[in-house]
Amino acid sequence: MRVYANNETITKKGKLGRRMSVAGLLILGLGMLISYAPVMIQKWIDAGNPLAQNAFMRWLYQGGWLYLSMIALIGGFILGQIGNSYMRRFLRPKRPDMVIAKALKGFDDRNRLYVWASPIDLVFVGPAGIYAIVGKDLAGQVEIIDGKVKTPFSFRKILFFFNDESGGHPLAEAQVAAEKLEKWLQAQLGEDAQVVVKPLVVFTNDKVNLMVSDPDAPVIPYKQLKSYLRNQLKNKPITKPTLQRVVEVMDAYAESKGAVPITGKEA
Repeated sequence: MRVYANNETITKKGKLGRRMSVAGLLILGLGMLISYAPVMIQKWIDAGNPLAQNAFMRWLYQGGWLYLSMIALIGGFILGQIGNSYMRRFLRPKRPDMVIAKALKGFDDRNRLYVWASPIDLVFVGPAGIYAIVGKDLAGQVEIIDGKVKTPFSFRKILFFFNDESGGHPLAEAQVAAEKLEKWLQAQLGEDAQVVVKPLVVFTNDKVNLMVSDPDAPVIPYKQLKSYLRNQLKNKPITKPTLQRVVEVMDAYAESKGAVPITGKEA
């Protein structure tokens, strides 16, 4: 199998996430410091410090500190969570795309996996068809009802609420990604091309206990991914000419974005 991974994007977004997380913490700290402004300004007033007569200081003393403190606390919190989200996606030792690539080892070079190297995040292309993949790294009991991830309550969820990955609506995410990629491919290949992109949700944690009720798209643990794709070959989901055209377009796009292909034993 050939893997196109946009390592430059992965590295940049990982660094961005770390910086945003640190910046969020600093702004949170600033918000806490601002809450001490009235005490500090009162001391300046008692000491006759002329700084206490500054218009901005008077505004802070008369209640402006509360507005600034709340803005800093809310802004720092939001910035920190965005940074943590980026770090979860791009800096973890076993990203979902890495687990999926490992699960597909052994497929020949007719098969492709595009990692942040296409119009959507993760794409598989091969004789088994074209799949927009959403990977979820969730552990424990996970139930999908009406497309939404449900997990049982635990105190760990409270303690690690902002560090754990959100379950969300993976089926809807995969469907949106599939529609976006299909529309893009249709524009690249022309109206005569018969291109179908299917959504696929893959859970990449060994410790997940997955329960799915009537899903709108396939939802499988990563260990079943290879066998699932092999079973799809029976339906002949894509013709050789169409597959070749799709691969040419996808490879060209990936390389234009700086993605470097990894083949054979490296993939």
